[in-house]
Amino acid sequence: MSAKERVDVWTAPIVLGALTAVGLISALVSDDAGDVLAWLTLGVPVAVVLWYVPRRQPKSAVSRNDSI
Repeated sequence: MSAKERVDVWTAPIVLGALTAVGLISALVSDDAGDVLAWLTLGVPVAVVLWYVPRRQPKSAVSRNDSI
């Protein structure tokens, strides 16, 4: 796997993890504007999941039988 492929694969999880960390820390240490920041940053990973789950295509029956 080349370095570019690694960057392409890991960029989104790292960004979502950083947003989650910022949201959790913001929720713990600040009020008012920090609470709004926490809601926004913690809502992004949820929104991404809700966006991609319905679009996920099930594996075909052929590929399931290959692993047996």
